[in-house]
Amino acid sequence: MSQVSFFNSIAKDWDNISKVDESKINYLLSQIDIQENDTILDIGTGTGVLIPFLSKLNSKGNIKAVDMSCNMLDIARKKFKDIDNVEFALLNIEKDELDEKFNKIILYSMFPHLENKTNTIKKLIQNNLLEGGKLIIAHSDSREYLNNMHKNKDKIVSESRLIDINDQKKIFEDVGLKVEAAFEDDNIYYIVLKK
Repeated sequence: MSQVSFFNSIAKDWDNISKVDESKINYLLSQIDIQENDTILDIGTGTGVLIPFLSKLNSKGNIKAVDMSCNMLDIARKKFKDIDNVEFALLNIEKDELDEKFNKIILYSMFPHLENKTNTIKKLIQNNLLEGGKLIIAHSDSREYLNNMHKNKDKIVSESRLIDINDQKKIFEDVGLKVEAAFEDDNIYYIVLKK
């Protein structure tokens, strides 16, 4: 089974099994200073967890929400059909070309599932982030919690891991990326990169 088929298979139950902590999500999004007319790329949107938060912060700008799971996207489209400034698209950010540029790029709860993490982030910043824009990798759980959860799930995601935040920061800096912030504790994990 591939990651796509794994996420397609759990899509219908996703909103019941994933917990949404509003205060953590608002805090994580505050790290990238979203303006109300920004263009935003929400990578791995799933069933659209971030959409209500993003549309509130960014009522005038466009939000492009992408995922490689068509079942996840179907649920997101139904849930948020009344939000005008959101476009949902089936896209594998590592394999498909995306020729648009954005003020903000968000990878919420999906970074460990990238196969080629460093190159993918570098490519997104070079090709899809506007000058002065910010990209955030964010999790509203600790690294330890997420790594244990993935290890005990389906073998498709058992190797989807986060590494120590300072090691991750160094990997990005070693390939020439600008890390603006990197933080982890028992509750959250995030890295902000800037162009």
